[in-house]
Amino acid sequence: MKRDSGVWLRLMLIAFVTNGVGPFGLKILSERGLAGFQPQYLVFWYLGGAIFGALAFMRASSWRVEPREIALGAVMGLCSLCGQTFTGLALSNGLPGHVAFPLTTGGSLFLVALAGILLFKERVGGYGIAGIVMGIVSLIMLSAA
Repeated sequence: MKRDSGVWLRLMLIAFVTNGVGPFGLKILSERGLAGFQPQYLVFWYLGGAIFGALAFMRASSWRVEPREIALGAVMGLCSLCGQTFTGLALSNGLPGHVAFPLTTGGSLFLVALAGILLFKERVGGYGIAGIVMGIVSLIMLSAA
C-alpha cells in the first residue's frame, strides 16, 4: 500500500474517534432495556464500518491493497466483533456497565501492553508508561463514577 502521511493521519483520527462508538451504543442499549437488539446493532455497526472502509479505499484509487492486509483487517474486525458481542451478552445477562466496560477496555489495554513487551520486545519509554498509567487511571475514574 502506498503510504501518505496526511491520509494515514486522517484515517487514524477517524479510527480514534469511532473506536468508542460501538461500546457507547451497547451501553445505551443496555441502559434503555433494549439488550435484545444488540445483535442487530452489531450487524449494522460492523456492516457500516466495512462499507465506510471500502468507500475510503475506492476513493483513494492510487492505493494498492495487499491480500495480507485484507486478511489482517478481517481478523482484527472479527476479534472486535467477538469482544463487542461478549460485552453485549454480559450486559444483557445483568452484569453492570460499570463492571463490564472497565474490564473489556482494561483487558485490551493490558493485553496490548503485555504483547508489545513480551512478544515484540518493545521497550516502554516515559511516554508509553505515562499512556498506560493514564489509561489505568481513566478506567478507575470511569468505573467509580
